[in-house]
Amino acid sequence: MSTSDLKIIHILKFDSKKIIFLFLTIMFICDIGWSQSYTSREGDSINPRYYVWAGMYFPNMNTSLRVDSKIGIGTEIGLEDDLNLSEDLGVFRLDGMIRLTENSQLAFTYTGIKRDRSVVLEKDIKFGDTIFSVNSGVKYKFNVDYIGATYRYNFFNERNWNAGLSGGARAVIINTSIRSQINNLNRGREASYTAPAVLFGVHGSAYLTPRLLARYSLELFYLKIEDIRINIIESNASVHYFIFKNVGLGLAYSTNNYRLTNLPLWGDSEGKVNFEFGGLNMYLTSRF
Repeated sequence: MSTSDLKIIHILKFDSKKIIFLFLTIMFICDIGWSQSYTSREGDSINPRYYVWAGMYFPNMNTSLRVDSKIGIGTEIGLEDDLNLSEDLGVFRLDGMIRLTENSQLAFTYTGIKRDRSVVLEKDIKFGDTIFSVNSGVKYKFNVDYIGATYRYNFFNERNWNAGLSGGARAVIINTSIRSQINNLNRGREASYTAPAVLFGVHGSAYLTPRLLARYSLELFYLKIEDIRINIIESNASVHYFIFKNVGLGLAYSTNNYRLTNLPLWGDSEGKVNFEFGGLNMYLTSRF
């Protein structure tokens, strides 16, 4: 990643509130000239059958990982601190929503987060049943595919706003590996896990003006089965501004907090993953 790219991500990270404020101000100014009646317009929040939005997502990452074996507990690794994995990224994100009935919708989302780094270890790391010694050079990979689908039911469904409860499925597919080469001796370990979850929460959306749609959702999940624990909190706030009837621009801010303990990983391994990511999403949006 170039120096200019890092500067752009740094600005987005620390000035996201200013960007959102400026974006909303411009949208409200543009709406002054909108001549169509707000209360009588067609195509309000319940009439479009489909919404699709896609763009760039700039998450800030905070990740720790531990991979255990049958003979002992592995080293807890701070991926950003110990292995210098990128903390700020720019990745593609796709979201959408389908109106199933007048009072129900199905929302979906996908994003892929890929990170790798070659470093010289500053301490011994035990990854499963393999020990990687201090001062050895290693290549580390931590890839995540995030897939979500959510069913939403509106208990309140007015002409230009709705709100209700939701239930959804998530799959966080984690693939991680560490490899080293010392004196022509190659060694490596891999671990993978798909963390499935069913989240429950609340949602709401409203057309604040004829062109400006706002959405919010908050969803939670907790599960404990013997020693396995999964704790998840997600939130998303977004605004969609339709420059044309069916096409516009949008901004969103989302947070995802995953705490996974004693998970069965690759082979005989178990592990612990604390994975937090959240940030600004800038996208093109459409309705039809």
